[in-house]
Amino acid sequence: MSAPAQPVWLPQDTAVPPSSVVERLHLVPKGSGSSRVILVDVARVLAILFMVQGHTLDVLLAPVYREGSLFNFWLFLRGLTAPTFLLLSGFSFTLASVKYWDSYLSPTPKLLKRVLRFASFVLLGYAMHLPVNSFRDLRWLDAAGWQSWMQVDVLQCIGFTLLILQALIFFARTLPRFAVAALSLSGLIALIAPLAGRTDWAQHHVSPWLASYLNAATGSLFPLFPWAAYVLCGAAMGYGWVRWQGRAKTSAGWIFAVGGLALLGAGLALNQTIIELYQRMDYWRTSPSLFLMRVGCVWLLLSLIAWALRGLNAVRLALPEKPIRALAQESLTIYFAHICILYGSVWNIGLRQRLGATLTPGATLACIALLLIAMIVLGILWNRFKTAQPQSSWWLRSAVLAAAFTYCCV
Repeated sequence: MSAPAQPVWLPQDTAVPPSSVVERLHLVPKGSGSSRVILVDVARVLAILFMVQGHTLDVLLAPVYREGSLFNFWLFLRGLTAPTFLLLSGFSFTLASVKYWDSYLSPTPKLLKRVLRFASFVLLGYAMHLPVNSFRDLRWLDAAGWQSWMQVDVLQCIGFTLLILQALIFFARTLPRFAVAALSLSGLIALIAPLAGRTDWAQHHVSPWLASYLNAATGSLFPLFPWAAYVLCGAAMGYGWVRWQGRAKTSAGWIFAVGGLALLGAGLALNQTIIELYQRMDYWRTSPSLFLMRVGCVWLLLSLIAWALRGLNAVRLALPEKPIRALAQESLTIYFAHICILYGSVWNIGLRQRLGATLTPGATLACIALLLIAMIVLGILWNRFKTAQPQSSWWLRSAVLAAAFTYCCV
């Protein structure tokens, strides 16, 4: 059997002092008291902004323009957006866990707050896809409507997987055991994904809600098999970063470059064997070799960013650290806002309903530019407001949630 002809790429604090190797490698700003890693923040910002432009083009560009080498190259890049975002979500989880590790080993207010935050991602994912305008109309919902609502999108996938990672912390107890467990579970999910993807879970009396987390047969865009593997792998990467900071004798760019090439090469070498082994798998959704290749490409991307940061430092140019950090912290806000603007929601009509895929490349690029600017401004201003007025921002968020819930009840 031969590989399909379709393109492969379709769709905090650490225990290290401020004078750590990370700072000397210029991957965090000198003298910064922040525990965040600027390499990760830059990568997250690039991923979320590329996601915004990708969704905008998907919604607005007329089908007649979706062909040619340039469009295929765009598909190649877009195929890396979700793996990048998911890997870095796991990476950031580990970095954020180290400082308060003991607080996450037993029931504490901090643990409860974290669990509720991750659970809110799952609930928000379902809220964004509510198939009716009012909860009262749920009684009229047919089977197709219920199935559409139960589809698992990226928010449910991330939220549920972060809850799994927190459970691993609770049971593993130590950071090394946590990393081993996360990496092992990542590999297991990647290997099982082809089998889970072709299983008819209804025949095994699995509820449609749970089946939506197991494969894409119900229409889920990000079922746990294989997408949770990226988050879990990212968590293991975060442990490697923590361990590497104090001992490294080479740059992050070289580490990610060599590792990325090794993963990419392993995926390519195993590709034919994987295809023959699993036979009936959905290659573009569940292939373990594709998982390795995508992770390898993300590592190569991180190496390019690391080298770019070192190059900027060499010529004494500094990135705007605060805006980058703000955008990275508000990636969820940007995701939620641009999805509602483009695709609509129970609360509003989106550009897909108003315009649809009717625009020329020039008009689409103009819309992309406007939306990117709007999302950047939104992320920075909202982050500044939260930092300066934490209590007021809490009340504002609570009022918005209450208004949204009330809207769905009337």
